[in-house]
Amino acid sequence: MKRFKAIIFDLGGVLSVSNKFRGVHYFVAKKLGITLDQYLDSIDEIYSTAITGTISSEKALQMMAKNLNTTPKKLERFYIESYKDNFKRDETLYKLALSLKDKGYKISICSDIWKVAKEAILTKKYYGKFDDIVTSYSVGARKTNPKIFKIALKRLGISPKEAIFTDNRAWNLVAPKRLGITSILYKNPKQFIQELKKLKVI
Repeated sequence: MKRFKAIIFDLGGVLSVSNKFRGVHYFVAKKLGITLDQYLDSIDEIYSTAITGTISSEKALQMMAKNLNTTPKKLERFYIESYKDNFKRDETLYKLALSLKDKGYKISICSDIWKVAKEAILTKKYYGKFDDIVTSYSVGARKTNPKIFKIALKRLGISPKEAIFTDNRAWNLVAPKRLGITSILYKNPKQFIQELKKLKVI
């Protein structure tokens, strides 16, 4: 009998990697014709609450657009364009995930993300083969909160000891470890494959 039944992946920095040095926020600030600092000052708290779903993405766009002296529609367009321009799927890891599913494991995504980014990046075309996707905005908790992992486990129908979670940020591994989920700090596909071999997953 297999010890593990599911592998849960982070999205940004793991399954989806940025192909630009400065990233999404720099892209949007440049589109708006302002400095990155001006932009970040205008969206900081609003953006954070949108990621946890405390406010809707529609409300967040309205509030940020007002601060940035633009329209919600234009701001949303810049974000979508930015996400699509800045992120690409890591094909090596994606193919590995699908091969794990072929071996009988459930595969899932757990991501700190707001609705606008989710709709731009997590399209059914690319991630429809995953068994489940849990986003912070939809469950009201980020990955530093055990709640998001409890929900992920329940939806997969497994116990903490039957799951593996991988993320490229060490602080996002604290909560799952406390629940008893085997957690791997992700660095690159080769390193992750080696970790899975040690755990006799592959």
